[in-house]
Amino acid sequence: MSHIIVVGSTGKDEHFKIGSFYKLPKIFYPFLKKTIPVSKISELLGSEWDRNKVYSLLRSNSLSPAKYSYGGRAPHVAYGVARLGGRVRLITTFGRDYDSPYPGFFNGGYYSHLTKSNVGMRMARVEDSSRINTLNSEVLNAGVWVVMDKTTSTITCVKDTENNEFFIIDDVDGASGVEKLRPVPEPEFESADFLFVTSSETVFMKNSILTARKTGMDVVVDVASYGVTEDYVRIMVPNSKIILGNHIEIKQVADLLGLNSMREIFTIGSEYPEAIVLEDKMTGLIEVHRRDSEISKIGPIRLEKTGSPIGCCDGIAAGVLSGLQRGLTLEESCRIGLLEAFSIWRVEGVQEGMLSIRELEELHHRFFAKEPFV
Repeated sequence: MSHIIVVGSTGKDEHFKIGSFYKLPKIFYPFLKKTIPVSKISELLGSEWDRNKVYSLLRSNSLSPAKYSYGGRAPHVAYGVARLGGRVRLITTFGRDYDSPYPGFFNGGYYSHLTKSNVGMRMARVEDSSRINTLNSEVLNAGVWVVMDKTTSTITCVKDTENNEFFIIDDVDGASGVEKLRPVPEPEFESADFLFVTSSETVFMKNSILTARKTGMDVVVDVASYGVTEDYVRIMVPNSKIILGNHIEIKQVADLLGLNSMREIFTIGSEYPEAIVLEDKMTGLIEVHRRDSEISKIGPIRLEKTGSPIGCCDGIAAGVLSGLQRGLTLEESCRIGLLEAFSIWRVEGVQEGMLSIRELEELHHRFFAKEPFV
């Protein structure tokens, strides 16, 4: 079985349920299904907006008190892979509350939860995030940093009754902002076969991809929306074997590259990407678009929308990686991803819905009985 490295920010998810996204001020409309960094609230929403004003608006529109759950796309994916028995290591950054049992955490503090779930982590403490240049090699080469003068980043997930959603990430007081200056821990890459990259600081994602390619690793990227710039996608696209994203995220990549269509993304690199996995978590459909123009569809499957769509994309990524590390085809791997998304849709929270092998087998028989379970 192949070994996967997962790179991305960790957070604690704060959930706001509002009546209607479209009753918010129109300035929020362009950020549907996108992420707003706290540091850019005034830049993106206007000078009259700040953190306090945004959160006052959310509280006044909330249908119930805010809830917490384990957050961050990278640990979600790492946990999902580990829950299916995969070999996976996590590169991320926590704050001093790395093991605090927040209300809503179903298995204790975050770090202990991931450790008990067999997610590989090599931890080092950083006492002062303003003095990264003084850290010794042992700390610099550790995959997981615990930054003692920060707290684990809060990722606010705002969803309305029609499942319209957007996100806010605390990149000011949150520990994930340290990744703007953090060097890539290259020794973590030495024994891995795959690198998976998702939401983090732009320079950290870019340098992780370049490090992986230098060592001959295959790179799989979930585009997400946070940290995606033209500079990043010009590095990411031709160095990524597989790119995952929804229609909005993939269009964002094409727009940043000045392209007219998704197909043109394949013209950026001479070899990669080999495939783009286009996800639709609202209809239960995945399309695999290949460089040779072949398109295959997995699903749609009938979703049971009793919970939340937040994190379904992380379930898809975890399923795809789990299949690939077992040597399955991309289409077979996407079936696993689609079933992970189905399970997450049924619950509130993300990791609460991640599948065990037994649960995966049961769902596979239900939806793909004609296909062998591998």
